[in-house]
Formats: sequence, structure tokens, C-alpha cells
Amino acid sequence: MYLEFSLALFLFLLSVKVRTEEMAKGVIELDCRERYLAVQVHLNNGSEPHFKAIDTIGVHPITKEYGPGCGYTYELFCEIGIAELKASYFSCHTGNQGDVEFTFNFSVIMTDQHGEEATYAVSKACTLPLPWSPREVICEMDYMEVHVDGAVPHVSTGGTVMHQQWDDGISSAYTLASSGWQLIFLKEGQTSADLSLDEAREQGYRLHFTPGRVLLRMPYGKPLSHDSLVNGVPVEVVHAVLFSRQRWTVVIFDLVAACSKDVGFFDGTSLHWQVPIVMFPLSSHTDFETKNISIGVHGTLLDPQVTADRGYSLSTGKGMVDIGIPYGAEGGHRQSFVLNNTYWEFYLIYLYYEGVFMDSFHTENRHRHTKVLMTQSLPHVPITINQTVIEERAFTLYMGNFPSDVVLMTVTLNGHEFNLVEATQHGYTIVKAPHANGTHAYIIKVPFEDPMVLKSYFTEGVLQYLLSVNFTFNIMLQENYFFHLTSLKARIHDVYPPSFSGLCQEHGIVFKLAHEEFHHMWDITIGNNLLTEQYAVRQGYLMANDSQGILLDVPLFTPGYLYEDINLNQFFGTFEILSRDAKTLEIQQHSVKRCPFPTTELIECSTGGVMTVVASVVKSIPKADPQRTTLLDTTCKPKETDETRVLFEFDLTTCGTRMKVKNDLMIFENTIMFEQEPFPSHRPVITRDTTFRLAVQCSYPVEAVNMDVAFASSVPGRGSVGEARPYETALAKPIMLPAPEAVTTASVPITPRIKTPPTQRPAKFMRVHSHHSAKSQSSEPDYRRYKWRMIHS
Repeated sequence: MYLEFSLALFLFLLSVKVRTEEMAKGVIELDCRERYLAVQVHLNNGSEPHFKAIDTIGVHPITKEYGPGCGYTYELFCEIGIAELKASYFSCHTGNQGDVEFTFNFSVIMTDQHGEEATYAVSKACTLPLPWSPREVICEMDYMEVHVDGAVPHVSTGGTVMHQQWDDGISSAYTLASSGWQLIFLKEGQTSADLSLDEAREQGYRLHFTPGRVLLRMPYGKPLSHDSLVNGVPVEVVHAVLFSRQRWTVVIFDLVAACSKDVGFFDGTSLHWQVPIVMFPLSSHTDFETKNISIGVHGTLLDPQVTADRGYSLSTGKGMVDIGIPYGAEGGHRQSFVLNNTYWEFYLIYLYYEGVFMDSFHTENRHRHTKVLMTQSLPHVPITINQTVIEERAFTLYMGNFPSDVVLMTVTLNGHEFNLVEATQHGYTIVKAPHANGTHAYIIKVPFEDPMVLKSYFTEGVLQYLLSVNFTFNIMLQENYFFHLTSLKARIHDVYPPSFSGLCQEHGIVFKLAHEEFHHMWDITIGNNLLTEQYAVRQGYLMANDSQGILLDVPLFTPGYLYEDINLNQFFGTFEILSRDAKTLEIQQHSVKRCPFPTTELIECSTGGVMTVVASVVKSIPKADPQRTTLLDTTCKPKETDETRVLFEFDLTTCGTRMKVKNDLMIFENTIMFEQEPFPSHRPVITRDTTFRLAVQCSYPVEAVNMDVAFASSVPGRGSVGEARPYETALAKPIMLPAPEAVTTASVPITPRIKTPPTQRPAKFMRVHSHHSAKSQSSEPDYRRYKWRMIHS
């Protein structure tokens, strides 16, 4: 026999390229169990393996159809990435020495992800670790089997009849008995069927004689099997009587197998499976004794303390054993998948049950059952718990619970995606929190002040933080992705934008601000310009900024003032400081101070196209009369006068105002004039002396002016005042004049008379100081020059 086997193995090795068993280490593992050999194959992203059994006859592919009848069970454990072949010690192609030593030889064919096929030759010798019981019943996944001690057959001489079918079967055995072995199948309520061994084999029933055992094996659901109820539990039963006449005696083996068909149920927290303590088809008498009941997983029985630690329950009562497995308990597997971006999962466990009892003949019976228990697919929305503590100034989010095969890949914060490494580099805390039942959760922490967090002034006194979080998860081995979106909101109360207090001074306005915790949320601006120390210097402000607060001294006539209610006695200067949202630029707070100031000399160019001028006219020689002054259009007279000054206010499109464009500026110019009394007609005098004239001018950027309907400028104009040329006589009709060459001018933005939106900052007035020159010795009239000191922006 050894030579035959060696020849078969040699021919097989010649036919394929086989890798050695040494090469299979780490890929294929073989383990001798109590009643079978387990061949475990690690899938390693490849396809499912195929198995072939090798014996003295040849090579035998183990298929789904062939395996159950020969004692082979194939199971695929996707959740742990393992395929397992279980080969019974009495499987068809196993070497057997005295029912104690068993030799297995297989070839394992695997195909990797590149489509390349590899064949591994593996072998294993197993020694029986636990002696055989006189009768053992195995309820495997695909088949049921019973084997009894062949040395102690049940010899019937017309003994006690246990039920009618048994009596009929025994009668038929005595009648039909011959020197050859025959089978009679008993079915409750039906006439017994007698078959030869070949006929039984054709119907899927295999009978084996080993050195010391007689075995019958068959797949589930065969025609000669039948269903029964034992203590309310459905049971599949096969009752076969094997007999043969030997001289004057009929040798009978009672081969009966019964397996629970209970599919189990899930009560929302635990999986339950029931099995009768004793299958009455296995014992026709009720006087039996239970010796031991044990449970385990994956073909291995567990110590009672281990089962208790895992939360398994095993209770007996009314002839029943009820086994409970908590959802997610150790030893089982939670399997998840994605359907329509919904996370689903189910829990399954490969339960192993053994019951040992003594029947009425004091014979030990060992009953083993392998059962897969599984919940239905459960839609599962991950639990999100907002654990944010406002005082910590950070969002804290708990996301769970996930089985071990689900991993977090990326986190998207308000539209910005980060993998876990990038998230850590950006200062976010992401922690994986494992749980005792094998699941885990993720805890992410994001500071309120992080750039990814949206901050807004929700309503008066309430600061709001918003964070949208999108998690991307992956189911390992499947490379199946799904997403979960959640949002977090936090509000802090009694938060107000910076508000300055103002104090009127003789030289201008002084503002004060005390720093508070959340003031950094807002920008402080003058118009559209951010208030910084550099900007303050350019504008002529005096600014002090330290950890306690801000002190801002704004002198009169510096940029940013709004001037109103102008008359020859006084005017009001208003200065506004804005607090705006740093991101949205939305204005949240106006700090406004309005103060009265005495009027000296000034000019204003508004965005509405109105020029306002206060000027002194009595320092000329000859002395000008303020009430007799006009503009180029002599019908335009002062709005207000006193002994020395005039106040003109006119639209830039009226009063003879002339316009020209120069260097991207639109310049509007007019002249304040005083005509002397004409000489008497009888005293004609030829002279080159002219009347008093003072040029006033407003300039605007060309791109800022719109004159489609009425004058409008997006920015205030710049005003200037200077001496008009002697040859520039008053004309009622406006004409374009060249810029005065002998005039010293400067310009600053001045505040319009009408208030403009915050984006259009008011123009600034220009203060004018006058002084006269020495009297001219010429015979011609002497003209006084006016020098205007301007305060630049």
C-alpha cells in the first residue's frame, strides 16, 4: 500500500509544478483537533483556494458536491481572511492506522491577485487525542455522521421491542439477512426501506468500516432522512440498521443520527440556539444520565470559566439546552459592509457544541454539533456624541462604535480634507478608543480658534463656532468606503465687539479701548483701512497699544473726520472707529464721537460734488468787502459772511466752475472774486491792477467719478486753495484754465457734508492760514498772496 501511495504522489508531483511545504509556511497552517484536521489558508488578497486529496488511488478534487459525502467541510471566514478545510479522521482519503494514527496529504491550489497559480503540497499526521466513545454523532455544516464501536455490535435475538418501526426493522433484518451487509432505513410512520450498500451509496449514504469502527455518513436532506420534533425543537433524523447473517447469528448495528435544525434567533442583544439535551432517537429510553455539556467556537471546546468571561450563557431545563451569545462577544465576528453609503453590519459565530450522556445500556454517547449563528443585517448609523466643553475652547467629538475591520481614513473639516498624518501635523487630536467587546471609536479634538472653524457673531453678545466634519471610513479587506457627515456648534455668550470711548479735546478727539478676551475676533478699522501702528503714523494719529488696551489720539483735520453744520462760528467734527468681523468683513460695532470745533478757514470736497469754502478776504490791498465777493458766476454769492470771512457752498457743476482732466484726476476749479468800485467816467485811469481773486479747487480720481445723471464720487475729493493769476478775469461762462503755476497747493481727503456708507470714507477739511506780504512799491495795485497750510493724509 505504501508503494501504491508513493507512486500516486510521485505521478501527481510530475503533473504540476508544486511548491514545497516549507514554502507554504505563513500561508497554510495545519492543526490536529480532537476529531478532525483543520487546514487553514490565509487569503492574502488572493482568490479562494482549491483542495485536492491524495491517496494510494490518486488525486481527488474536493468539491462542494463531493466533500460532504467524504467527510470534508469547507468554510470561508471572510471577516478574518481565512479559508478552512476540515477533514474528518474518517474522511475518504485519509490513512488510518488502528483508528489512532491518521495521515493526510493534500495539494492546495491558490491564485494570487495577478492571476498566477501556485500549488502547495502539504501533509500532516495526527494522533487521536481523546479516545472514541462507543457511539459518536457528528452534526457538521454540510453532513451528519454516526459511527459506533465495531467490536461490540448489537446482537438481536428478539429482545425488547422499543417501538413499532424498530420491531418491523428487526423482523426484516432477520428475514433478509444474508452473509452480505445490508441496510434498512426506518422512517417514523412509513414502511422500512432495505438497500444494499451500493444502492445506499447511490442515494448519498456512505458506509465505512475502519479497523475498529462502523460509520455511516450522509448530507442533510436526503430522501431516507426524516424530520421530527424533540421537546419542540425540529430535528433531522437518519435511522439505519446495518445487519449481516454470520452463521446462526444476525449481527446488527443500530446507526442512528439526529441533528438539531434550530436556526437560532436574535433577541436584540444576544443570539440564541437550542438543542435537546438528548435526542430521543439516539436513546429510546428516558432513563439516561447527562455527563457533560460544553460549548466552544471554531471546533474547539472552551473552559467553563472562559465561556463565562465572554458572557456566553448555557442553561438547561425541560430537556432543552439554550445557548446565548451576546452580540459582539469575543469568539464571534462583526461583519460590516456598505450599501447606498449606509453602514450595515451583522454578527456571526461558529458555535461548537458537545453533549455527553449515558443511555439505558450504560453506553457513553458523544453528540457534537457545529452551527453558524448569525444576526440579520442591521443598518447602523455611527454614534456621534458632542463632548465639547466650552471652557476648553475646543470641539471634542466622539464617533463610534465600529468593528475591528473598519478604519478611519480621512477627516474633512469644513471642506478641507486631511489624512490622519496631516491632521496630526495641523494640530488636531485624533485618538482611537478601543472597547472591551472588540469595537472601537474615534475621538477628534479641534480648537475653536483653528482656521478651519467658522466663527461668526451670531447675534448681539453671542459668538458662534461652527465645524462641519465628514469622516471617510474603509472596511479592510473589502476596500469599501463610506462617509459620515456631522456638524458641531458652540456658542459663547456675553461676547461683544471692541467699543471705544471718545473724549473731545481742543486739538481733536482721544479714543480709549480696554482689551478683552475675544477682541481678537474683530478687526479695528478706520473706514476700510486696518488700524495698525504703521497706518496711524501715516495718517498723523498718535497710537499706543499694549496688553491692557489701545489709546488713539486723532488730531483735527487728519483723515477720517466727518464735518457737519459748518458756519463761520463753529462746525462739528465726527470721527468713527469700526469693529468688523475678521473673515466676513461685516461691520459689528460703530464707535462714534462728535465734537464741536471753532471755525477758522477750511475747504471741503464732498462725494456728492459740493464744495464748501471758508476763507478770509480782508487781508488784500485794497481791502475787499466780504459781502461783495462772488464766484466766477457773479450771481453766486456767499452763503454767510462776517467782517473778514466768507462761506461759499456750491455744486461743482454750477457757479461757473471749470473742469479739466490731468494725470488721471478730474479737477474742478472756481475763483472767489471781489470787484473794486469803478473809477468815475470823468477820471479815466489806465492801470494793470486787478480785482481780488482766490482760486479754489477740488480734484477727484477719474475712475471714481460718475456723472451720468448727477455728480457722484466713490471717494471724497481733495481740496486746494491758492492765489488766482492776475490775468484770470471773471467770466460768467465756464472755461478750462491751465493750473496756476505760482500757487503753492497741497491736498488732503476731506469729509463730505452728507454721510456716506462705511466703504466711502469722508474727506478731510484743509485748514487755511493767511499772512500778507510787504506793500508793493509799484504804481500798480499790490496783490496779496495767500499760503495755505495743508494737513496731508
